[in-house]
Amino acid sequence: MQFDKYDIVVAGAGIAGISAAVASARLGVSVLLVEHYPFPGGMSSAGMVSPFMKSVTGGKNLVRGIYLEIENRMRQTGGMIDNGFYSWAFRAVANHMLVEAGVHMAYNTDVAEVFRNGRNVTGVKLISPAGYRIVEASQFIDTTGDAQLVALGGFPWLKGDENTGRLQALTLFFRMGGINVKRTAEYSAQHPDDFLPWMDFNFDFSRIVSIAGYKGLIKKAKDEGRFPADVDYVFFTTLPSSGEGSFNTTNILGIDPTTSYSLTLAEQEGHRQVAQIVDFLNRDVPGFEKAYLIDTAVQVGVRETRRAVAQYMVKGHDILSGAKFPDAIARACYGIDIHGQKDEESRMDELQEGDYYEVPLRSLRVAQSDNLFVAGRCIGSTREGHAALRIQPTASATGEACGVAAALAVRYKQNPDDVPYILIREHLAHNLD
Repeated sequence: MQFDKYDIVVAGAGIAGISAAVASARLGVSVLLVEHYPFPGGMSSAGMVSPFMKSVTGGKNLVRGIYLEIENRMRQTGGMIDNGFYSWAFRAVANHMLVEAGVHMAYNTDVAEVFRNGRNVTGVKLISPAGYRIVEASQFIDTTGDAQLVALGGFPWLKGDENTGRLQALTLFFRMGGINVKRTAEYSAQHPDDFLPWMDFNFDFSRIVSIAGYKGLIKKAKDEGRFPADVDYVFFTTLPSSGEGSFNTTNILGIDPTTSYSLTLAEQEGHRQVAQIVDFLNRDVPGFEKAYLIDTAVQVGVRETRRAVAQYMVKGHDILSGAKFPDAIARACYGIDIHGQKDEESRMDELQEGDYYEVPLRSLRVAQSDNLFVAGRCIGSTREGHAALRIQPTASATGEACGVAAALAVRYKQNPDDVPYILIREHLAHNLD
């Protein structure tokens, strides 16, 4: 069996893991990034989750650093306009940045076992087509989304609503081409009551167009038994090429996506819904007469599974009150966004324009470990806090902060909690000033 040693192991190559790995490697430490898929990106690529959610408020860009670098590089390739992007552009840019930084990548690889000695994680057993491999490190960063290192290491975690155990709905993204965007936009402007209240009907077709609704047409299709019962509206955004749209529409309920069996059921339901929705659009919606399905995401989009028990758990009150912290490592302005499960109301509590909250370093530090960080979806938080922090810009910012803090702990040969906060803040000033 092969044995290796790195300064830092990052598990999960979504946007949080990419940001963590790049930030660490740029500080001169050795980094291994472990990823299940043969490419980086997580929900940004395999999940086809586009566009990026809000990270600008009051004219201030709250998340810069590695996240903004990813954005700018995708724009240079023609793969992004406004806040929407192609998954291929994300994969290409992420791969390039990882190679540039000197990160070692282990794609097609899963964490099979976590070794620990008291409060310290000492190593991980990895499985790939080549067999097993044991990797030791000084610091570990869990950006798997499902808190796999936390769970496999036997550290405490939470999942879902604190009272009911419910988890947010899942969504299989898909992409269509051949849409007459102007025609369907004109239809929406003529039937505003059939669309969601936040819609702006003053469309600028040189930029991204967002459309959400068709409630009247959907009711008729449901009555005829040819539209998914759990889907209430069609929501899509145009992509950086005329006539193409990215659809955040399927609504998969009653699934706990932490097992292979349940994820399989979710995939089956997602593809069933996509087929019905595409047929409905072709038959019923003006502008979609010649539209066609281009692709579905590699995997169903997962919003919520395990969350680490961290030194500090970010709460819903912290989000809505614009909480500030003495150990802040990131800022964000996205509100509490819960896609309700069966028998649960969906929820969107937004912040006032110009308001923002901070994310503390302590929410990235696993409470019962001296060398395990978390970022992205498995950050330390309540369900309400998680529902705001889970978006891609914030995940990137928390991943970058983990990478910086872990690298400084390696550089100074200290427990991460003993690294002076002022040193960490200096490296993250772009996300705090």
